[in-house]
Amino acid sequence: MTATLARGGTASAVSTTAAEAGQALPTIEFRTPMPGFPEHREFVLVAVDPDGPLFTLRSVDDPALRFLVVPPAPFYPDYAPQVSAQVLEQLGTTDPEDLLVLLVVTAAGSVAEATANLLAPVIVDQSTRRAVQVILEEDLPIRARLLPA
Repeated sequence: MTATLARGGTASAVSTTAAEAGQALPTIEFRTPMPGFPEHREFVLVAVDPDGPLFTLRSVDDPALRFLVVPPAPFYPDYAPQVSAQVLEQLGTTDPEDLLVLLVVTAAGSVAEATANLLAPVIVDQSTRRAVQVILEEDLPIRARLLPA
């Protein structure tokens, strides 16, 4: 069984101000660590700009470790990844409607050069705040430009 994830979805994040103020923030727990970061499982989703689509996933244990992420809809409206039953099981859900898709962004010298990894999205169960970064079995780029050239 696989689930096709909805193209929309909204991220529930805290503001940068709340994050900087040291408030207790809701955490996202990665069921398996992101590749290359085995010691980091708990992150906070922080809005970079309350009116924009850019967020950071900030490590709870090492606040200097941050990943830029975006929801796919504003940039790739047709992006609808297939998520396996194994991923749904890892997250402890059977309802794909509860899932939020985030794309990891690589910021280059300018915004025009920024890219998103479409092959390995972060999938978050919004009700349990469990997450996993998956490598899809689809033929998708790992460096897709965020903005048209």
